[in-house]
Amino acid sequence: MRLAEVRIDAVDVGIAADAVVQALPQPDALAAPPRRAGALAGVVDHGGVLVPVVDLARWVETGERQDGRILILRDGGRLLGLRVSAVGGLVDVASDAVTRLHHDDDADEVFHSVARSPETGRVLNVLDVGRLAALACAWHGGAAMASGSPPPPAAHDRRTYAVLDAGTLRLGVPAGALAEVIAMPSRAAIGDGAWCTWRGRHLAIVPPAAVDPALGDVGAGLLAVLEHDGLALGVPVRATLRLADFVQAATVYDDDGAEVRLVDVAALFARRPEAELSRSAHAAAPAQARAGKPNDAAYVVFDADGLAATPLDALERVLPLVDTPGATMRWGDQTIAVVDLRRPNHVPAEEGQVLVVRAGERRVACVAARVHVMIPAGGGQLYRLGAGAFIMTDDGGERASYRIVDLTTYC
Repeated sequence: MRLAEVRIDAVDVGIAADAVVQALPQPDALAAPPRRAGALAGVVDHGGVLVPVVDLARWVETGERQDGRILILRDGGRLLGLRVSAVGGLVDVASDAVTRLHHDDDADEVFHSVARSPETGRVLNVLDVGRLAALACAWHGGAAMASGSPPPPAAHDRRTYAVLDAGTLRLGVPAGALAEVIAMPSRAAIGDGAWCTWRGRHLAIVPPAAVDPALGDVGAGLLAVLEHDGLALGVPVRATLRLADFVQAATVYDDDGAEVRLVDVAALFARRPEAELSRSAHAAAPAQARAGKPNDAAYVVFDADGLAATPLDALERVLPLVDTPGATMRWGDQTIAVVDLRRPNHVPAEEGQVLVVRAGERRVACVAARVHVMIPAGGGQLYRLGAGAFIMTDDGGERASYRIVDLTTYC
């Protein structure tokens, strides 16, 4: 199941993503009919209708109060708001990983199950939105809607988007296409973008301008991973802001008046063929390649003592070289050997990138001057010349050939 990860003061909460409609800024004051009991904190305007807001801190201890946003939730035809301190990203949790702890079916409790976020490692208390609405006895719409009252905003022409801060613009990404938002991983250059490893797959990271021409490089610290038709692409962002419903258009506006550019995910993937890097591919042994055969797997071209290519599947990570390499380095809980492939007396000595190569359980760190380019599957032709194997690319009539080396032989 897909959960929206939120915090209510000191409590980590997971809410089914399809129950989340929108996150609104916390207003300065919440008007509400005076009541003697209950958790109703006030009402908030959502698309022209007044939605009641529940404050769980009125029922249970949630820690030191930290106001942030109002999350609009949907249970069938009922709408209600929930006070939250922060809204995180969306995480996918296997159904069998959701553990029910309380089996008393107590109608006065809204948390009975927990799940561990695969991204942050936090234990999320899974909110039962239906129970929350029933226990609060406060919602808008559904069977309790008064005759003649205005209906909720039309849903047929609206979609739920994740609003992302991309620096000079806010981007709206269809919630179903946003796999997750992670800290920017180690990456290496590829053409005008970069690549990294994500969930055991090769992930191309597109430059911001590829998403929208108005975007520039703002030193984003997060990576939004988008999925479409089994492929994935990474988009650099600075922050995740909220989930919101928008009428589908090229440009819309957030609640605070900021412009949001809605991303056409299908068009983005069509423009960026390097998305194919994320498709599972089995590397063919270079020694068995026939002349003119397209490469079945991606290759990385690196500059050591000259340019050479190696299968991407053998690379576990590409790291910047931060110091003069020694004979070994720490990698996780093990010590692995370091092989410097650069030409002797390379200058400057600190310039370089470390290619962590794996062969089964064995690892080795190969130091190159830089990663030059990536050749996606089908992007080149394999051929043999004497005893050597090569890959040739043809970019608009500009041909280049690279000697293929198997870095796993150093493991």
